[in-house]
Amino acid sequence: MSAELEFRGLFRPRALASLVPGSWYLGFRCLACHETFAVLDDPAGGGEVEPVGTGIFDVDCPVCAAPNRYLAGDMLVFQSATAMAGQDVQPRKSR
Repeated sequence: MSAELEFRGLFRPRALASLVPGSWYLGFRCLACHETFAVLDDPAGGGEVEPVGTGIFDVDCPVCAAPNRYLAGDMLVFQSATAMAGQDVQPRKSR
């Protein structure tokens, strides 16, 4: 069972600089280069969180530096072991 994590308002986070293999994160797939990047640690710690709400995220991709705007509904929940550079990512899309 997923716990909802509600976002409201405008957020301007920075992508996380490093990830711990096996840990869960919330982030986005870049609209320009399609790489997945994290902006938050998963507060539940196990990928059982569901991002919801009307929040807007202005964030630069750490790979290609493209500035993009994402909605809370665009947020992905993923485990870092599946998000290493150069590997395909199959994130769990929140409902």
